[in-house]
Amino acid sequence: MKKIIFSVGIFCFTSVFSQEKENKRYFPAEYVLKSAGDTIKAKVRNTGMYTNKKYSFATILFKMKMMDENGNTTWVPIDKVRYIKIVDENKLPHEYFASTDKFIQEKGLVEVVYEGKNINWYKAFDNSILSPGVQIIYYLVDKNKNILYQEKPFSDFRNNLKKLFKDRPDLQEKLKSAKTEKEHAELLQLYDEALE
Repeated sequence: MKKIIFSVGIFCFTSVFSQEKENKRYFPAEYVLKSAGDTIKAKVRNTGMYTNKKYSFATILFKMKMMDENGNTTWVPIDKVRYIKIVDENKLPHEYFASTDKFIQEKGLVEVVYEGKNINWYKAFDNSILSPGVQIIYYLVDKNKNILYQEKPFSDFRNNLKKLFKDRPDLQEKLKSAKTEKEHAELLQLYDEALE
């Protein structure tokens, strides 16, 4: 009898703690499907690069496992999602949009780096079978949703900005010292405002 009680106790203990560990992989999310306009509140299972407790954009690369408030799970393909916002472990939001809402090609979900009146900058993630890891691809898009420049794997995105700024030597000079996405976005904003 003691063995049975001990075995049941261990089973309950491990199932409770394994469930708790699994729940730490889920982050709060809101998403909208292309087929419906309603916002769905759920939790999305994080697919971390090194740990599942820290948010990773790999979560939005493939089908996403969603859990509703009752604990029911469903798989949602990324090509069915129009918009998703995921709140990470630090309470920071990460927003992604269907690429077809932002430009003319289907590239899965994209993140907005900069959106202006005349030019936009988006970031997409590609996990090609031919590449060793996830690649970040940047898109410069005009106001008509046409792609002006697309960073190809192993190329320098700054060269595309140099081409865009060809008639603006002041921005080309500032581009030399720009290092972060934010600094590059500020230059795009200056360029965008000058087009008015």
